[in-house]
Amino acid sequence: MTSTKIKKTVLFVFFLLIGIKNAFAHREKVYYLYGQIGDEEVAIQIDEYDSNCTATYMTLNDKYDHVLEGKILENGEFHLISRYWDADKKENIINDNITLIEKENDQWVGIWKYKRGKEVHFILKPISIDALNHPFIEVVKKYEVSPYKAYRTQNISFKKGKKQKISNGTRIENHTDPESGISFFRVLADRKNNINPEQVNKRLLANHIEMINAKYSCVFTKNKGNYTCDYEVNFLNEKLISYTSVIKKSCFTSSIKSYSTYHNYNLIDGEEPILDDLFWFDGKPKPELKVGDFNWMKYRYNVFGPKVLEILTALYPQRIKASESSSCNYNAVKMWQFPIWHLTFKGVFLRNKSFDEEKCGEISWSVIPFEVLKDYISKEYKLID
Repeated sequence: MTSTKIKKTVLFVFFLLIGIKNAFAHREKVYYLYGQIGDEEVAIQIDEYDSNCTATYMTLNDKYDHVLEGKILENGEFHLISRYWDADKKENIINDNITLIEKENDQWVGIWKYKRGKEVHFILKPISIDALNHPFIEVVKKYEVSPYKAYRTQNISFKKGKKQKISNGTRIENHTDPESGISFFRVLADRKNNINPEQVNKRLLANHIEMINAKYSCVFTKNKGNYTCDYEVNFLNEKLISYTSVIKKSCFTSSIKSYSTYHNYNLIDGEEPILDDLFWFDGKPKPELKVGDFNWMKYRYNVFGPKVLEILTALYPQRIKASESSSCNYNAVKMWQFPIWHLTFKGVFLRNKSFDEEKCGEISWSVIPFEVLKDYISKEYKLID
């Protein structure tokens, strides 16, 4: 077989596999419904995948997700079951059977058949975010909180707690949702130091709502999982905030895993800045760049990555040299072309997302001081005097 034929064959197989994957993985439509079923009001989200479907439902008295799965018949009727794995019997146990179908005027009619034989007829209708009277409707709409998640948090309230000084003129305040127990923070305003956190606090509120929903979605088999969250504010001034969230959870297995994520936001609008707006290493004036486009990729490959490695090698030669024989080779340009990052009060911390403490040992060393970056730093963000 010639080289050209081999390439064509490989491409054919590749696109065939992609097509097969998409046929089974593409979500075609999502339905958000609620209504009275028996003695309780129930909200349900149904995800349609061709002739298959999955669903989660909750009640106002039990906000944890309950998982359903099933098929869609040719007449549009949904057949769903709830089941769990019985480790003792080593088999799936079916609890309930649900059938429902969409009728006129956005009404869905169905029958819920319980394991012990009881049947309940019900009518559902679409969840309207506007009709929920959500206390944070502006944030729900702006950050596109789904109707299902908005329904779950429609009665949410927060208890204000401890205030914490981050730096001169900047403070945060802890807010806790008493029902879920999930705590997070808001930035406190300070006119004297030009701290106007109104917009970034909307972003932080959206993140808080997402974490609350994540806790109630943390389930496995028929059990509630473990989900906790913590945070550390790494940097805060009148322009930017950087913080690390730490989520510990065991949602699908019995072992608890920890996940750290870096977050960076503009205080003025709550949007995420790109690192290249803060530091620009090319000698030419910075053009308008869009993350992912050709010119941005070219800059990251040819300028940014090499320059970061050059600076880190000058600052931490022993770290860079010692890593060459380890599983975490810091002495490679590709490791620094697309780093994850957050600001600190000393400088910017960067790391490749493949580096973690379990694999590489201590990883918090790779901070580039603002003083070293003074020739490349944007004055807009007031990172250096």
